[in-house]
Amino acid sequence: MSAKSLPKAAISGSSTVLLVSDVKASAAFYQNLGFAYEEIGGPDVSHVHVSRGNLTLILHPAASKSDVRPYSSMTGGLYFDVYAYTDAVDLLVDEIRVKELDIVNGPHFSENWNEVTIKDIDGYRITFGGGLSTDEVSD
Repeated sequence: MSAKSLPKAAISGSSTVLLVSDVKASAAFYQNLGFAYEEIGGPDVSHVHVSRGNLTLILHPAASKSDVRPYSSMTGGLYFDVYAYTDAVDLLVDEIRVKELDIVNGPHFSENWNEVTIKDIDGYRITFGGGLSTDEVSD
C-alpha cells in the first residue's frame, strides 16, 4: 500500500501542558471558569486535566516556582500562551467579568474577529477568539 492510498486518521483535539506552581490552586482557577477537573494516570502521575469543550489544559507541577515561565512573558513571546476558539466571545467576556478574572487584553469586537485575553494565577495568558452570540455587542 502506498502512502497516497493510506487512510488518514482524524485529529479531534489537542492538549497544552502548563507548568504550574500549585496544581490544586491552578485547577481551582480553571474550575471557576467552568472547566471540568479530571485526574489522569493513577497514583504516579502528578498532573491533572482541566477541560472545557474541546480545550484541555494539562496542569503539571513545577519543581520550583522559578520554572514557571509563561512564553507570553518572555522577550519575543506572543501575547498569549494558549489560544482557544469559541463561537461566543461576548458570553465568555460576561463570565470573566462576573468572576472578576484578570483581563489583560481586550475585549476586542470587530466585523472580522473578536478576542479577549485573560491571565491565570501563574501568569499564563489564555486568549479566546472567534464569533459572537449576537450581532450587536457593546464594549
